[in-house]
Amino acid sequence: MRKYIKGTLGYVCLFVFVFILLGVIFSYLSDKFQFFLLIRPAESWFLALLTTAFAVIVFLLKRYHGLIRELNRSLEMINNINNNTYIAESETKTSFPAVSDINNAIREISRDIQKQVTELNEQSIELAKKNSKLDNAHKQLAASYEQLQSLMEQLNESEQRYHSLVISIPDIVLTLDENGNITYANRACRDILNFRRHDIVGKPFQFIVYGKHADEFNFEKLRRTVEINGEQLMQIPLLRKDGTFIESEIKFTPAQESPHGYSIQAIIRDITEQKRMERALVENNRRLRIINEFSQKFASEMELPDIHKTCVKTLTELLGFSGAACFFSEEKNKNKNYSIAEYSGKYFSDTDILKHFMQINFNRGAFSFIRNDKDGTVLDFGTFVELLAMENGNKVDIPPFRQIYIQELKNGDSGPGFLLVITDSNFKHEEIDVLRSICNTTLVAIENAMYLIKSKKNYVATINALIAAVEARDQYTRGHSQRVSAYAVRIAEEMGMNRETIEDLRIAGILHDIGKIGISDRILLKKGPLTKEEYEEIKKHPAISNKILYPIGLSERILKAIAFHHERYDGRGYPFGLSNESIGLEPQIIAVADAFDAMTSKRPYREPLSPDKAIKELEDNKGSQFHPDIVDVMVKIQRKNGVIIL
Repeated sequence: MRKYIKGTLGYVCLFVFVFILLGVIFSYLSDKFQFFLLIRPAESWFLALLTTAFAVIVFLLKRYHGLIRELNRSLEMINNINNNTYIAESETKTSFPAVSDINNAIREISRDIQKQVTELNEQSIELAKKNSKLDNAHKQLAASYEQLQSLMEQLNESEQRYHSLVISIPDIVLTLDENGNITYANRACRDILNFRRHDIVGKPFQFIVYGKHADEFNFEKLRRTVEINGEQLMQIPLLRKDGTFIESEIKFTPAQESPHGYSIQAIIRDITEQKRMERALVENNRRLRIINEFSQKFASEMELPDIHKTCVKTLTELLGFSGAACFFSEEKNKNKNYSIAEYSGKYFSDTDILKHFMQINFNRGAFSFIRNDKDGTVLDFGTFVELLAMENGNKVDIPPFRQIYIQELKNGDSGPGFLLVITDSNFKHEEIDVLRSICNTTLVAIENAMYLIKSKKNYVATINALIAAVEARDQYTRGHSQRVSAYAVRIAEEMGMNRETIEDLRIAGILHDIGKIGISDRILLKKGPLTKEEYEEIKKHPAISNKILYPIGLSERILKAIAFHHERYDGRGYPFGLSNESIGLEPQIIAVADAFDAMTSKRPYREPLSPDKAIKELEDNKGSQFHPDIVDVMVKIQRKNGVIIL
């Protein structure tokens, strides 16, 4: 190429020289010859330029005609190379050195290109195979991508729903990292605990645990449990921002994913109200159970003192009130005065304080308005003290309490008493309901007891009339029934029997011989020994007693004590021939008391035995006629108190 350039520069210099030479010649001729007079000097140079240009064109046409032909051959060769046609070396020879060099270069390039084309053809075949596989894989990938795209859309939708759910859920949702620190808190945390997200994020979970429970909380133990079981349910009181707390139920589970690595999700539910209701339900059940037991106690026949005592003990010891007192009066007029029948609690432990309460007049005094409220009256401490001061006429000094409840125990216009209950807190509605129920139950029990007292008075009067009728027939047995009754009561008391049993024995002792009303005076008042037939007649009096007393409605224990008091320990008694266990303890007590008094009393057919001889007779027959234990008790009583004399 450099050689070609040097040759071209030589030709250019030559043509410039020719141009100058022709210019000079044409200028000279224009001056010497007339032909050239038509041409001005300036035009002579232009003519020289044209002549030189013509010569250059002719030279170039001649010079490069072969070159163009050779270039065309080279282009054809290149085209053949592109068409994969082999070119012989002889075909590439040329008379032009530059073109020959180009052809040689092209030939070398063609060889390389031919080789590369061969390699490329082989690679194309392999690439086609791989491309086919790649196309199949691409199709599969496209299908997978579409599926993945659908899944991603579903996942995004699920995440949006989950996020919306977490935000809007009424329960608190927290995320804890592997160290137990809070990394996320939803909106409910602010609504329930009053903690904003920035207040607790980064803090340990114990930060929101209330009181001593924070020290007891072990996150590592919790984490291990969650890892093993997949979840952990706990009930923990949580701290609110204002220092109060809520009862909570927390479900700990592993978090599905977290930017903080391993994490635990805590779903916290506020169960404060639920716990309160549960406690209220337990408390109500407890109160209902107490009221039920209270009613069951009053279902039996109780003495008035027992009713009052049971009432105030139930209110203070079982229901937890600070004080309780029953005011009672047996008078029936409206202006009756009430006195404290029974009291219990700390506010009645001081005698001086008790005096203030004893001076309350529920009729004409400052407290008379209470009688108009059938559901009871609740007074604050200050109001109660003012009323009490008005009642007493001077300042009253009693320990402060919160409220006092007063209700009249009445059925109709007036009742037999008042119930007073003191508390150191405010009375709840459910507590007022309980107090009303107790008042009603107490009123029924008091009315039953008062009716029973009246019935007993009438009953005792009837019994005394019957006994008087029996003893009027025989002066020798006068006072026998009362003494047997007294002995039986003493024996029962010494043996530790309950009051109800003792009362039944008292009545049984008085009535044990009532059946003798049906025995003929000829036999009953006979001064000599009885014949076998007369004795058989006498043996009928227990059965007669049963016929007389059964319609009255006496208890079964009284009737058995009367009917079996002539039965023997060894089973040889009358009228049924019963032995120890079949007889029962009460009839055998009457039997010992009856025998001892009969032996120590004067009879038409014999003189009385001394107490010592009577005791010896009992001891000689214990285990056969009499119960050994009862005889021992009777001996103890006689030696301690002696014979009962009416």
